[in-house]
Amino acid sequence: MPPLGPACFAWSRHAAELAVPVSRALERWEDTPTTARMVADGYLVRLLPGIYVPPDIVGTAVGRALAVGSALGTSLRPHHVLAGVTAAWVVLGGTAPVQVELISTAHRGPIAGTILRGSRVAMDEVETVGGAPLTIPDRTAMDLLRFSPDAERLAAVSRLIAAGHASPEGIRRRLEAITHHPGSRSAQEAMDRACALVPVTDVGGGTRAA
Repeated sequence: MPPLGPACFAWSRHAAELAVPVSRALERWEDTPTTARMVADGYLVRLLPGIYVPPDIVGTAVGRALAVGSALGTSLRPHHVLAGVTAAWVVLGGTAPVQVELISTAHRGPIAGTILRGSRVAMDEVETVGGAPLTIPDRTAMDLLRFSPDAERLAAVSRLIAAGHASPEGIRRRLEAITHHPGSRSAQEAMDRACALVPVTDVGGGTRAA
């Protein structure tokens, strides 16, 4: 597991300052059935193999983003952007993902407990939460639809849309721009199914996904 160095400084000084109490709250536990039970019972949140945090620390989007950065420790790089299931968790909360998902625009080196994808990310596809970079919800949804298992991507994308963070139109535009990429057809089909899970409200005489 990565050494817990100066938390989040690779991202920004702002993130490092906010991460001080978060990094102090990190706990090292062996990944055993006992700790798994503590996670299931709500006493701990697992961030990476062997690295846990009390649930109150990740009660906000800022806390969740900085907890991930702090857990990555000295493995964190300036070009690491929170993405996919991790970006969705930062925005939505709920159960922490089993693996941290990152996008990197530079050389990729393996980090235990993470999914690290090499990809181009436009500047307007990244936002910051507490100084930590993550993909904007529409890009997050596109990546979920392309790379995540069915149950995971349908649940997360429908929640992003229902909560008003992502728009079906914005997601579809991104999917249409990658029609020649592997998995694009499956992603478009999954988008239809995700939208079907979103409550429909009547707006101005028409209907739309909430």
